[in-house]
Amino acid sequence: MLRKTITLLLLLALLVAALPAAAQADNLLKDPSFEGENYSQIGVDPADPFTTYNAPWFWWGGFAVGGDAPWKNVYPSGFPHTGPVKRSGNRSYNMARGGGTFTAWLLQQVSVQPNSDVQGGAWAYIQNNVAGAVTRVGIDPTGGTDPNSPAVVWSPFAGGLYQWNLMQVTARAGASGVVTLFLYATQSQPSDPNGVFWDDAYLVGIPGAGLTTTQPGSAPVAPPTRVASSTVRVNVRAGAGTSFPRIGTLNPGDAYAVTGEANGWYSLDFNGQTGWVSGAFVTVGEGQPTATGGVPAAAPTVSSLNFTVDYTLRLRAAPNTASETLARIPFNTVVQAIGRTADSQWLQVTANGQTGWIAARYGRADGAISGLPVTG
Repeated sequence: MLRKTITLLLLLALLVAALPAAAQADNLLKDPSFEGENYSQIGVDPADPFTTYNAPWFWWGGFAVGGDAPWKNVYPSGFPHTGPVKRSGNRSYNMARGGGTFTAWLLQQVSVQPNSDVQGGAWAYIQNNVAGAVTRVGIDPTGGTDPNSPAVVWSPFAGGLYQWNLMQVTARAGASGVVTLFLYATQSQPSDPNGVFWDDAYLVGIPGAGLTTTQPGSAPVAPPTRVASSTVRVNVRAGAGTSFPRIGTLNPGDAYAVTGEANGWYSLDFNGQTGWVSGAFVTVGEGQPTATGGVPAAAPTVSSLNFTVDYTLRLRAAPNTASETLARIPFNTVVQAIGRTADSQWLQVTANGQTGWIAARYGRADGAISGLPVTG
């Protein structure tokens, strides 16, 4: 009996030793396995408004755009995945863009004890038909948010296709006591599919004084608000580039909530629409949007508005991307907006005798959207 007990204890010890650090110590990340249902939009493809890159609450991220071929570093999609490709729980996180390549990342900043050792890691599943797709994890000991910073300590690249790959990295926190974990994916050749699924991320170390823990069952805490402001008048455009039409102006003293970034441009919550400004003319930092940096709280009530679409859009039967497509509305068409959803993200419009729904962020209204009646 004693021999069996000793053997069992040895087996348990070996099992614990084989587990990654995240399973043996407190994980300092919030929503490390991407089980939350709340996501924030980071960016949208101006040429395909239904391709959006989103980050779970408590996480942020970014992506690189452009290259010497049209398929290189195209706008990626990023969203929660509830299908079969997940390592644990009900969800994983999926980033992809079939037919091209993408370079994208997630990040989360964590407060730890200054000058202490930390270890981070994550599992990634690469769904790709060609070689050259790789993932890695990194830690910035200074708490920065730029994956190209020389301060980031990276794990080796992992490239095993159609399997879960574990990447781990260790670093020593700086004097600020804030570190950043990066989950990074890229490819060298176009493929379809080319998805990357992330799950079970972790960062372990000594918690810092600024770390707050969300107890199970409590309401999630929204990520800090980033705002863009300027001391000069700056054009706000419908996409990330000067070739896109101007939809308004960021005036000196205005502060608009930043919703994403791409190729040196920032996307803003611009009066209920998505607008883009050049990073060369704005300052971005944490803060609160000004009174003009969002939908006015007391917009006058109206029965309809003229709305100009900035892309070729699908007119849908209901205010969601899964509903039936009734028609296509060509670029620069003016339609009549007669209603909205409660969050003003979708508009009920009439176009060519048909009534349906379009996403409000892909066009310009001649008044405040929040003044329309809620019809959906």
